[in-house]
Formats: sequence, structure tokens, C-alpha cells
Amino acid sequence: MTGRGKQTAKRPPPDLDKSITNDLGGEYRVLGYQLPLNAATELDFRKQNQFFPFQKPPRANALRWHGTPATLRERDMIAVLDKLTDKPDWERKVYDDTILAKWREECKQAGESMRIAGRGEGFSDAMFDYCAAELRDYASISKTHGFVPAIDATATVYKSDVIISEAVKDALRLAAKPLEDVNDPDWHPGSNGTVLDLVHPSLFPLLYGRSRILLGETVPLKRCVEYTGKGEVIPQPSEAEVKFAEYDRPPASPGRREAMHPEAAYSSRFQWLPCEVAFRGTDGAEIVSYINNLHPVKHSALYDVLGQVISKVVPMWDKCLRSASYSGATERIDGAKAHYTEPKPPSEEIDRLVDQQTHPRDRGMSMQVRRNVAESRWVEAHRVLMQPEPNKYDHRPFRPSRSTIDLREEFGQKGLQVIVKLANIHLTPDKPTYDGGSWHIEGSLNEHICASALYYYDCENITQSHLAFREAMSTEGLDRKHYHQDDWGHLETLYGVENGGPGIQELGRVETKEGRVLAFPNVLQHRVEPFRLADPSRPGHRKIVALFLVDPYVRIPSTINVPPQQKEWWQRSILESEYPFGALPPELVESVLENVEDFPIDLEEAKQLRLELMEERKVFVAAADAKLREDTFSFCEH
Repeated sequence: MTGRGKQTAKRPPPDLDKSITNDLGGEYRVLGYQLPLNAATELDFRKQNQFFPFQKPPRANALRWHGTPATLRERDMIAVLDKLTDKPDWERKVYDDTILAKWREECKQAGESMRIAGRGEGFSDAMFDYCAAELRDYASISKTHGFVPAIDATATVYKSDVIISEAVKDALRLAAKPLEDVNDPDWHPGSNGTVLDLVHPSLFPLLYGRSRILLGETVPLKRCVEYTGKGEVIPQPSEAEVKFAEYDRPPASPGRREAMHPEAAYSSRFQWLPCEVAFRGTDGAEIVSYINNLHPVKHSALYDVLGQVISKVVPMWDKCLRSASYSGATERIDGAKAHYTEPKPPSEEIDRLVDQQTHPRDRGMSMQVRRNVAESRWVEAHRVLMQPEPNKYDHRPFRPSRSTIDLREEFGQKGLQVIVKLANIHLTPDKPTYDGGSWHIEGSLNEHICASALYYYDCENITQSHLAFREAMSTEGLDRKHYHQDDWGHLETLYGVENGGPGIQELGRVETKEGRVLAFPNVLQHRVEPFRLADPSRPGHRKIVALFLVDPYVRIPSTINVPPQQKEWWQRSILESEYPFGALPPELVESVLENVEDFPIDLEEAKQLRLELMEERKVFVAAADAKLREDTFSFCEH
């Protein structure tokens, strides 16, 4: 298939397993070129693991994700597990009864500041016993894999402080330094000069209708600039391609015809460009196509280090993707087991309440009925909700299941597509605070990002900082909990929700300290929480590598088949080549190169296009947030 042609309603779903060659060369069939942009949503879902992060409809993308409702007590248990696994030498201490007793008391005291404060019983012994058993499992996992869950709910956030060695961290700092030491730093728009973009996918992205793509050959890594301008122009997606397909469309909430604007998720203009990553040996990885906005010759050392980082995070992606594709997550606490204690009202109190029944409707009832009504109202006002205790612990993490995922084994020949971003946050005495970010998932549906990995490789003179997580919550899951008509108050207390409120549950926050790697499926909304200078008299910074994994069951246009678009790279290559323009004077050569129009793209235009891309992505973020808020609780309807 060499072109997309016209779509017909009866066209069979494309089999993307046949769209990729068995190695990193040869001809690709990619979404948005030979295949419609939204073709991945038409897959045959009878195949297991057809694409991430879900196995079956109706959950065809992150906008359809709904986590299992977790009680406030369970979310506090998750927070305790994260805090305890941040303690030094916790893997050994979890087997020390004396230390466990100390931790137990710490948890009981901390219960006053947790979600459960003022909502019934505090952090109970049964809750801590469950956490201690789970921690022992975590210790075994940490010893074997080098990482543990930080937030383990329906989907899991994993953390590690050890998988990236000090040597690799130092090499990364050194290799990234030339990107920092530039005359004209690229401060991220709208960051007030605090966020420095070293490598950002929004600069020089794929432009439908303008970028070029190769067919039948690939762009060589070291000689990629020589291919600038080669290939066919990738076409503009049709109107049908930017709409949700049947399996992809988020369900509309009651009373709404559309869940969200059909063009809010798919872009008809832009796509971030991933690089291609090949597996090497039993545990290695190598970047085999250029990283967009990172010159592969000038920054070859950084390529080597980033390849090492990617090789280390792949096992974390295995586990977090498994967590998102496995629908059988076990509740630590079953809210349906909550119950009320109902005290017996004093007889004289019932007499007093009966005397207060002055409404004609009450006076028309028999005395016994009036007493029954008074007693029922008194009991409802004085009953006490008994918080349910944890279920029996059952070796929660890494349970074998049919959704086991091994990216290295399954995609050893195809490799992975990874979008790379490097950014620094710089604070100064004049700009001492970072105000935090907004809730978001990564990318648009064009990128098919299924998981993220964040590596915090350098932090200096900043206060403790965190990444917060939340998710869409299954309102139907709570509606299935047994309750009587108009008696849902206990659900609001147990789960921290409100009747008529949005189905969103905040899962917690994870510390983002130096040396830490976080990995999580791209179904969880997250945001950077505010932080500031620890010592306001001197500057500080935080430096991050962000790696976004493209769903490996599909292929999108990447730098293996989209040549570089940077005019500066192309000009430098021409000027450094031997006798490119014969005997023409240098000033005339520079004039010729400077006046080349349309393609390649100069930096000024690229920055303007970046603003337009960012504005478009804001629409997607807003639509995704609106989608979360559309699904509300309605406990009174049965």
C-alpha cells in the first residue's frame, strides 16, 4: 500500500501487526500516511494485547480510562507505603519488629493529617498490618528489580532511586552541559524565564501537509542532515481521520450528545516526532534514529547516555503497562463492608420527638407509627459509621496474569519509538518560586503515548518537590455499592466524593528527588506541584529527562523516516561540506542559504509554530479535563 486512498465504511480493520518490517529498515506503514490517522481505533479487538494500554473495548484510549474507586483509607495506605519506602534502608527495616512498632505509632499519629481525618476511625492497626505485609513483598521486588510501586491503585506508578547509576548520572550531566551553555537559551513560552527547554518535541514537530517522509528507505543516524528535504510530503489528514472512530469515542455523559469535541484529541496539524530505539543484547538499548532537536553528531555522547537510561526504564514500563492492562486490581478495603452502629434511643427522647410532631400529616398517623418515625429519625441522626478494615492480604504486586508484558521480548525485532524531552527549571533570588503545572496526560492521540518515564538527574537548592496523580473514577463502580434510596452519605464519607460531583479521585503525590526515576501509564493525569528555593539568597535548579513511550503495537511517523527539518542544521552541513558552491564567495553562499524559503524551517518560524501547537494542546487538555468532570455521581437514582 503506497497511499491512503479513499476510506469506505466497509473497509476491514487494518492489521497493524503487518505494517512494520522485522527490523528497523525497509518500508513502514504508519498512522497518518499509509494508514488513516485514527486507524488504530479500528483494530480487531479479539486479539490479545492489540495495543496499549488496554486490551479490549470500550477502553480504547486514555480518555476512556476509569480507575476502581478507592476509599480514603486505602488511599492513605497507599501514601503510607510510599512514605515508608522512601526511608533509608527500608528493605531491611521492614523485617525489624522494633522499627515496625515505631512506624505503626508514626502512622497512627499521622492519621490526623490524612484524608481520613474527621471521617471516622483513624489509621488502624489492621491497616498498618496490611501495609507491613505489602512492604515485605515490596522489599522482595526491590531486591529483584530495583524499583517498587509508589502509587499502586488500578494503575501503578513505579519509582526507583537505584536503577540509574551515579556514573550514568554524572555522564548525563556532562553530556547535557553543552545544551545549557548557549548564547540564546530557549526559555519555555509562558514560564517567566524559569523553564529552560534543552530538547523539546514541540519545536520542529511533524507538520501534516508540509513535513516529508521517506518511503522504502530510512534516515541514517549520523548522516540524517543529508536527507533534509527528501521524501514525499505527508498529507493533511481528512476530516474523517481526526474524528473518533467507533471504538475510540469516549462515551457521552447523561444528557449530552457528544462527550467532547471530535477534533480535540486528534490534531490535523501537528505530531511530536519520536526516535527509534533498538534493543541490544539482554539488557541494552541504542537510539538508532536522530532525536528531534538534538544533533546526533554534535551531541553523540548524550545519545549514548540516553540509550543507557532508556534501557533501564524499559522493565519499569513493562510493569506499569501491565498494571493498566490488567482489570482485576484488588481493593485493599471494600467500601461495601462499611456499616452503621445504631444506638437504642431513650424512651423519653422518643416521647419528646413525638410531641414535636406538629405537622397535620404527622397528627393523622397512629401513635405507634409516629413513634416509629421519631425513632427512625433519631437513629439516623445518631448512628455511627464504622469504617471497614482491610481485606486479607494476598501478595498484591506482580501477580502472574494473562496480561504479563515484556517489551524486550515482544518487540526485540521491531524496537520501540520514544519521544525525548530534556528540560531544566531554574530559580533565582529574583524568581524564587515555581508555581507548578496543570493536570494533564502526555501528548495528543496522534502520538499514542502509552507510558512515561521521568528521570530527575540533578537537583540543587530547592525545597522538596512532588508529582501529583489523579484519575477518572468509575462512578458506576460506586453506584453498584449497596445503599438504600436517598441514603448515600456513607459513600461520600468513605470515598471523599459528593453527590453530583465529578468522578475524579486524587491518588496521591510522589517525591521527585535527585536520582529518582518515575514510570507510569499515560492514563493518569499528573501535575508538578509548586516548589521554591531552599536558600533564597542563591540560585537553584531541577533537571529532568522525560521519555514518552509510543504504543509499540502501532507505528507513527518517526525520525527513522522523517528527515530533519531544522534550517540551521542544513545550513551548517552545507557550509561545512567541501566546496559546496565551487568558487562562489562565502558571503554569497550565506545569502543563498539564508534566502531558501518554505523548507527547511528556520528557528523563528519554528517558535511561532510551537506557540500554535501549544495552544492546540491546551484545547486537548481542557477537553480531557472536561471529560473527567462530565461523569458525575448520582446516588439518588436507582
